[in-house]
Amino acid sequence: MLLSRLFASATPKRITGIRAQSILSASPTAREFKVVLDNGTVYVDQALAEALGWTPDQPTEGVPLTLSGWEPHYFAIARTGTDSDLLARGTVESSRNPRVKQMLDYLKDR
Repeated sequence: MLLSRLFASATPKRITGIRAQSILSASPTAREFKVVLDNGTVYVDQALAEALGWTPDQPTEGVPLTLSGWEPHYFAIARTGTDSDLLARGTVESSRNPRVKQMLDYLKDR
C-alpha cells in the first residue's frame, strides 16, 4: 500500500534510508544513499547504480532488481539472483511463519 501511494504521486519525492538497528546492516561496507522517486521511477546516482551491478561499458543493458517487502518496516532492493536477494526473500517468507514473528516481536521488546 505504501508503494502504491508513493507511485500515485506526480510530485518527485526524495527517499532516504530510515535507520533502524534491526534492519540496517552493521557491516563496514554498508552505505547510505539518497534517491528520487518520480512518476514510478527511482532515480539513483552512479555510485549506487554500480553497487547494484550496473557498469559504464554496458549502459543500456540494465540490471535486474527485485523489491521484497514485509510491511511496515522491511523493504529491500537487491540484484536478482544474488545472495542478498535470496536473503531478502527468505526474510519476507519467514515473516509469514507465526513462530518467527513471535520471536521477532519478543526480540524487538528487549
